[in-house]
Amino acid sequence: MSSVSEPASQATTSQDSTAERTLRELFFHSSFEPRSRPSTSSSYRALAESTPPPDVSNPSVDDWQAWCEQFKGNAEAELTRKRGTTLPDLAADQAMHGSRSPMYAAGRSTVPGNENVPAFFQDFPATGERQMQLYTFCRPPPGQALKPEDRNQWVSFEVHGDICKAYSDNTFTHGRQGTNSRLGYPNSGLEDAVKTRPPFLDDPMVKAFRDARVASGKPDAVPFQEFQNGYLADLGGKVQAFSKDGQRLGTTWPGGDMTAAPTQDPGGVQQPTGPYGTTGPLNGDTSFGNATVQMGTSASHGGAVTSLVYDGKEYINNKDHGRQMQVAFSLDGYNEALMPTEAGSHRNGTDPISTTQVVGYGAQPGHMTSTVHPAYWLEPGEEAGPYNGVSHAKNTTLVSEDLITKDITVGVGGHDNVIQYDSHIHLAAPHDTAYVEAPTTYVNREFEKHYRFDPATGESREYPRVHSEDPTPGGFKDEAGNVPLIVATEDGKHAMAIWSPDEALPDLQYRLHQFDLNNPTDDCSKLSVTFGMSGGVPEDIKTRSYVIVGTVEEVKARLAELYNQNPTGVERKWPEDMR
Repeated sequence: MSSVSEPASQATTSQDSTAERTLRELFFHSSFEPRSRPSTSSSYRALAESTPPPDVSNPSVDDWQAWCEQFKGNAEAELTRKRGTTLPDLAADQAMHGSRSPMYAAGRSTVPGNENVPAFFQDFPATGERQMQLYTFCRPPPGQALKPEDRNQWVSFEVHGDICKAYSDNTFTHGRQGTNSRLGYPNSGLEDAVKTRPPFLDDPMVKAFRDARVASGKPDAVPFQEFQNGYLADLGGKVQAFSKDGQRLGTTWPGGDMTAAPTQDPGGVQQPTGPYGTTGPLNGDTSFGNATVQMGTSASHGGAVTSLVYDGKEYINNKDHGRQMQVAFSLDGYNEALMPTEAGSHRNGTDPISTTQVVGYGAQPGHMTSTVHPAYWLEPGEEAGPYNGVSHAKNTTLVSEDLITKDITVGVGGHDNVIQYDSHIHLAAPHDTAYVEAPTTYVNREFEKHYRFDPATGESREYPRVHSEDPTPGGFKDEAGNVPLIVATEDGKHAMAIWSPDEALPDLQYRLHQFDLNNPTDDCSKLSVTFGMSGGVPEDIKTRSYVIVGTVEEVKARLAELYNQNPTGVERKWPEDMR
């Protein structure tokens, strides 16, 4: 489908006929299945008489080119007709009536029975980044022979925007670009899946895209194009290929591969895979870290941290969308009834999708960053629990206009096991009060033991389990205090500590919940850096925290070192001082 940037200005002999030069020009601007090319001294046959189609089982370049040449004049006439029309999409129409490339021959179709139907295309604009292509080819009615001289057999379609870029991306199409890819020739221009209801409309990724569009006030629409062997759907900055029965073909573009097996379920939890500093198939999927600590974030949870592995052990609990390692905040005293949540909403539940909209994200070996419009924890009109002070959600949209940006760096201060977590909340509207968790981290059930450690004095105290019962009007039981918190496994070989150099903020606490739920597999521990603001909340709230993993003694040593580098001098309040 796509031209190969090799110029057509190859040397020709004085004996070349016009037909031969035309044929060579067509060849040098086209992509073909065979790997070899004829030399400039190869003899070409002028096409005064009709040429039979090439042998599909063993095609040669020159035979295929000779066959295509017989269609060229009719193809040019059809593309000229197409350029004289008006496309329904304004951007596509403007592109079509701008600069254009010469006409090229496309690669073969991959559809059985269509292997000898040549297609022709033009690029728009003529140079620079490809935004659109026009395709034309013969498509005889069933039962009729292929007759290029019959104008009624010719069809033409535009392939526009991100769909065009994906269709012509050699990596995404696994080395078989455009018409030569597993999708084959286009069968339609740009369409709206909500109106035509193709089989991929029920895919969870597509559903999440539609929900996010509607929540942001945009029309419910899914742009797509149909091809001989499937579909390409434009899901807002990413393109997913689907088969004719609506199953995904590989992973999403950019960065994906149409021929690859999906690396996960729709937006499933992204496990660190290495090499670190890579992005996964969906917006918000990253893998980053070092030889000691490996971390992953997932599109299925709004780009929140869904995996932290140290010494072969997974720390993060991902039972629903309220866990993970993430930022959340409640506004104006409404608790969960007005609470933007990075990972997603309450009703996302255990599904591998998130209502949160990922605005941007990226990864380097020891670092990742993301910006999101967080979902509200409760959907508009959803009933709030008895501990929220109001009966129903106060938000009127699924997604907040606020922004959460985080920057996570693994391996700071000369230690691979120290993680710096910088968060930035930008509020889209004024609020009187805010309660911020930056971050909150849910670890798996085996992190049963917990300690408080004063990094200024080295004093350490171990505390019994906090039995947080099911919600009551008083809320979940928790343990508060501004002495840094450590959770650990029974043997002390795996521990996690949190500390913030911003602990002079009003009412900054290191809080612990340990959940005893009806199903033991749901049990987990939550450790958070929290603080409150009142009397008017600033538009921008920036916080730095450190997360340390290792053995209990290792995290204590790193905590003391961090504190000595950034002493805060706050007066410590142990949990017993808070009761």
